[in-house]
Amino acid sequence: MSRRRPRRRFGGGHLAGWLFADLMLVLFLVAMAVQPRAQIAVGKTPEKRPTPDGPRVLGQEFCEFMIPVRADGLLGGASSARTDLLSKVRGALRGEHPSWLHGPEMHTKAGRASCDRQLRDGLKVGFFLVYGAQSDVNRGVQLGQRAAKVIRTGDDRFGEAIYRAAWTGSEGADAVQIITFFYQN
Repeated sequence: MSRRRPRRRFGGGHLAGWLFADLMLVLFLVAMAVQPRAQIAVGKTPEKRPTPDGPRVLGQEFCEFMIPVRADGLLGGASSARTDLLSKVRGALRGEHPSWLHGPEMHTKAGRASCDRQLRDGLKVGFFLVYGAQSDVNRGVQLGQRAAKVIRTGDDRFGEAIYRAAWTGSEGADAVQIITFFYQN
C-alpha cells in the first residue's frame, strides 16, 4: 500500500500574500496616526465663500432653450445678428423668456425649478450643446457652430465652457437649441 502524503494547507505564496496585506494595513494605520488633527473653528462663520482648489464639478441638471435667431445673418457673419443672438442668450439666462424653455424636462415642475435655480444663482456654464434648426443638415450644423462660437466668445458665463454643435432638423427653423450644463462650484 502506498502511503499518502499529507497535504499542506498553506503554501509559501499564500503566507507571503497575507504578510503583505498585514504590512499594508500597519503602514496605513501609521500614516493616519501621524497626520495633524483638523482645526475646527467654533462659533465663527466664514466671511466669504472659499474658492475651490480642486477640479470644477459639472452638474447633471441642465437648462434647454430654443432661441429664435437671424440665421442668414449668423451664417453670413453679420455683426448685428451676433449682437442679437448674444442679447437673446443673456435674456434667456436672466429668465426673461420662459417661452424659450424647450424640451420635455423644461415642461415639468422639477425640471423648470432646477433650471430656474441655476439661472438665479448665476452659475457659470461648463458645457453646452448648440443645435442649428434648419431643414438642410449642412446649413444646420454651420448655424450651430457659428452660434456656439459667438456665444462662447461673447458672454462671460460661457467663457470657460466646452461646446459641441450639431443639427436638430427643421423644428423651430431659424432658431438654435441650446442645452447648458452649469458648474456647481
